[in-house]
Amino acid sequence: MKQHRREYLISRIRAGVYLVEYKGMELTISPPTLKQVLQSNVVYNKAFNEAYEDGIMDEEEMEAWMRKQNIWTQEDDTSIKVIKEDINKLRIRIYEDRNNDELKERIRLYLRAGEDGLNEQLRKKYQFAVHTCEGIAKSEQHRWLIKKCAHYGGSKVKLEDVSLDDLITLQQEEMLSEGSIRELARNEPWRSTWATKDQASINLFANSDRELNVDQKNIIIWATMYDNIQESSEVPSDDIIEDDDVLDGWFIIQKKKRDSEQATNDFDSSTTNDKIRNAGEIYVMADDQKQMERVESMNSLQSKMVKKERIGKLKQKDTLGQHEFRDEQLKLQNTSNQQFKDKFKR
Repeated sequence: MKQHRREYLISRIRAGVYLVEYKGMELTISPPTLKQVLQSNVVYNKAFNEAYEDGIMDEEEMEAWMRKQNIWTQEDDTSIKVIKEDINKLRIRIYEDRNNDELKERIRLYLRAGEDGLNEQLRKKYQFAVHTCEGIAKSEQHRWLIKKCAHYGGSKVKLEDVSLDDLITLQQEEMLSEGSIRELARNEPWRSTWATKDQASINLFANSDRELNVDQKNIIIWATMYDNIQESSEVPSDDIIEDDDVLDGWFIIQKKKRDSEQATNDFDSSTTNDKIRNAGEIYVMADDQKQMERVESMNSLQSKMVKKERIGKLKQKDTLGQHEFRDEQLKLQNTSNQQFKDKFKR
């Protein structure tokens, strides 16, 4: 993104408005006041109740109908889960291979394809969302808000001159993508403004008497996120921070580390038996899938490799003695070698 583009977008975000061109008019769409937010929720609830009384399905009923019609199936749910897992694996992979430019760019292509596949599945899942009670109510709420917040020449737009639905679409098109917000949050002119806001008592946004708009909320979230990264015990290099895909991989790895440490700490604090706590191997019974994943996170990379190898051995042969596992054989060999060395040290 060019610097002049950044400066324009930051000035627009700080001004708290969206500027849209419509039929030769430059319209300003401001965020609602808190009172207008309250009133819009009244509009939403009224529209929802009226739709439900008219026999329109809500989101839960719509999903049940889609499953009954075989439009959305358990296989589709599984597909979304698998795609999300694959995307996270690719994010970890692109972080691990960040120094190999050719491989990194190839992984990035797979990431974009995965995201496209996920979006396609989500479009399929929510294709009838606008026809639910929630969808109808949300549409009425948006129409009410745009009617109150769209202005031309300092006055509210005249309803006979505009289409509210067109204005909603134009406003949504002006909202920035996550990638754009992240780039703005870590670069000038926002970076220095954000860094000095407290010391210089800077008023970040002009719409202090109104709700923050979507872009304002998102840039605060990401500016705070980048601050937290700098305070991390393992601060990534600038080239990692500036690459969203690579940084996402770093986020996932850091989360896995925290989850593993937390699970281990929780286990240690709940286990009073020192013999169990200090054992080389501990078997823990899990009650459900979530607890099983939590227990699995306590294993180190080496432990996971040992477990995988042992499972492979057991698939070849149903029953094995402890000494028949390769890791145990290596452990015995290392012990024997150490004893041999110690013998000649005396």
